[in-house]
Amino acid sequence: METRLSNPAFIVLKAALACAIALLLDTVLDNPDHVTSTFVAVLCITPTVLIGVRNAWSQIASSLIGGVWGMLSNLLALTPLLGLPLAVGAAIGSAFALRVGAGYPVAAFTALLMILVPQGTPIETFNTRFLALFIAAVSSFVVNAGVSAMLYRRTYKARLAKVESFVFDSLLPVIEGDQALADQGFDLLSILQGQLRNTLAELKLRRAWKTYHKIQPMLLRTQRLNYLLHLIWDLAYLLREEGVPQHEVAAFIAWIRKPDPDHFPFLPDALLGVQKRIVHVLGQLDEELPPVIAKGPLV
Repeated sequence: METRLSNPAFIVLKAALACAIALLLDTVLDNPDHVTSTFVAVLCITPTVLIGVRNAWSQIASSLIGGVWGMLSNLLALTPLLGLPLAVGAAIGSAFALRVGAGYPVAAFTALLMILVPQGTPIETFNTRFLALFIAAVSSFVVNAGVSAMLYRRTYKARLAKVESFVFDSLLPVIEGDQALADQGFDLLSILQGQLRNTLAELKLRRAWKTYHKIQPMLLRTQRLNYLLHLIWDLAYLLREEGVPQHEVAAFIAWIRKPDPDHFPFLPDALLGVQKRIVHVLGQLDEELPPVIAKGPLV
């Protein structure tokens, strides 16, 4: 069972727009380094504006580090066979030392370009790379702000629906002991929660309270879903410890997906405590938001 939070078509659209904007700015600003401007612009495409700004800063800092080492190699007139490995290694090491390790591929890439694709003198080559980075940052910001920010509610509603559907679809396999599926559910919830928190921080910074109050309940819902999945995993352990047949719990899982108030499947006494907490969480999910999936506790 595979669930992808991001819509590939959405990523394709944003990457294409970022490249187009970067190329237009290259023309306006007379930047010959189209590779850096377009490549880094794509790297800075993110779900939210705030994450994009942070990502752009990481890419710019890493590129400057790689540019310094590449320029130093050029100034010392080292042969590529000697200068390239040294510059790339030093750029990566410096990126981690300066706490921008996430951008180490860009640091290495910039050092490579500085040495293998010079643009005049070492200083001129460095200036060209910096201009290309500036263009990439602006291009990605325009796309992240112009596309993502306008679609936050729709985007996160779709992502929440995917994750919620995954959680409910995985309940029975998790009860049967599928730890890999449980781990995948926790990972998806963690990723989505991180994105939502970053988005809420950005909205608070922009004082976009109307959108903020529409997004905030989604974060709360992911927390409830996370607790539900934990409870199901606890129930799976408990039923094996108590020697309860799985088919008795399977009836309860079926009820979770399609509740029937007239036919509630009570579990054995040893499992009633966990069952009570699960029902309580389902009630909270019922109150927080309208159902966003076709299969869930509200059907």
